Amino acid sequence: MKLIAIITCLMLAVTTNVSAQSEWEIPESAQQTDTPSKKKKDKKEKDEAADKASAPKMKIEQKYAAGTVPLVDGKVEWSKDITVEGCCSDTLYQHTLDMLTQFVKSEGQTEKSRIAAVNKTEKIVVANCEEELVFSSSTFARDYTIFRYTIIAQCSDNKVNIRLCRISYRYDMGRPTEATYTAEEWITDEAALNKKGTNLYRLNGKFRKKTIDRKDSIFALFDAELKKSAK
Repeated sequence: MKLIAIITCLMLAVTTNVSAQSEWEIPESAQQTDTPSKKKKDKKEKDEAADKASAPKMKIEQKYAAGTVPLVDGKVEWSKDITVEGCCSDTLYQHTLDMLTQFVKSEGQTEKSRIAAVNKTEKIVVANCEEELVFSSSTFARDYTIFRYTIIAQCSDNKVNIRLCRISYRYDMGRPTEATYTAEEWITDEAALNKKGTNLYRLNGKFRKKTIDRKDSIFALFDAELKKSAK
């Protein structure tokens, strides 16, 4: 009898736990996806770190200066509150879901961009995005990186909080120097600025500038589209 009672308690605990987690949903299109593992740092990355003291510097602008790449619990993360007066959380959630669904399919996004998860109860939409950031392009050469990031949108009455986080880059694809970098090791103040904080290192600096520019354009797009859709 004691054994039966123990088994019954365990079954109830499992059932309760599954029920509590069932509010999260993974769209069908996001269930079968490859999750490539982060490549180990190669010789190129180690050389860049070793040569920072003597590397050419880029003149810094205030937009990219110290403090413009925030860390949350040690991770690079930008956040923006978009105010949409007179719009309830349910309406904003649907607008946000529709907008992000269009965004991950828009020009420039790769086939790996998708809605990763939704939570209708907490009004959260999560999208994993992948696109190219082009540093320079000419007839003979094209300098770019594969830019990966996550957008987390949480809706409440009159407001949507947008977070851009989980950022990484693939660079020098198809070359012996190909490598994957996280934002934490590549574009933070410590990684991209000289000790005085007055200049950007050339390689890290171009990643930092392009990332900040892209973040600004994404937030501006979401601000305009959410306010327009709510009218």
